Amino acid sequence: MLYCLWAATAIGVSMALAGLTAETITRLLVLAFIGGQYVFRAKLVNALPRLAPPARFVTMGVLLAAVVEGFHMISKPVYSSLLVGLDTSPADALRFYAIDLIVTTPAYVVIFALIWFLIRRYHYGLWSYIVVMALGQALGDGGIFFFAAAPQLLVFLPYPMTNYHACNVLPFVATRAALPAARTASRRSWVAVPALIAAYLACGSLIKLAGRAAGLDPG
Repeated sequence: MLYCLWAATAIGVSMALAGLTAETITRLLVLAFIGGQYVFRAKLVNALPRLAPPARFVTMGVLLAAVVEGFHMISKPVYSSLLVGLDTSPADALRFYAIDLIVTTPAYVVIFALIWFLIRRYHYGLWSYIVVMALGQALGDGGIFFFAAAPQLLVFLPYPMTNYHACNVLPFVATRAALPAARTASRRSWVAVPALIAAYLACGSLIKLAGRAAGLDPG
């Protein structure tokens, strides 16, 4: 796949230029997490069998997203005040991570519920799902402002998209057999991109307001 080649090149160049930083370590952890899911996919796709497909999809997505959030605690947590460094005690690191999950988990429930709504309405092949959903999430989660300010960096777009591959692909593979057969197969499936951007902007605004109210985000 051309996308795989693009992603490998973008990530490789980015990491080579950055060197060994907290962000690079985060990216390596995300990639290892994706690799682990692929290796153990036969068992993982059968996880949470007692849940109905909608709940199973959302729950799997939220749990995987929580792991990815943990990887970002050393580089870019939801609030900069929660950054975990070498001088952070284990107790504080756990407390920071718990705070991060408290404020981000409701947003992930909304995001994965929206994705479930979209995949029940529109037909996505595996690769179209992988690209479209991660694109919407990456742009919605701050990427739209970042790339608007530096459009030349769009060549590195697959780099942040890996965050979302790590949490949204496995739930889709695990539940797509339960999706309705009569789904719309058209270009309208790309509505997922602006829908996800809007959802992320709304959730992000609420998270920022909550952080400021709690004194966690000075703004």
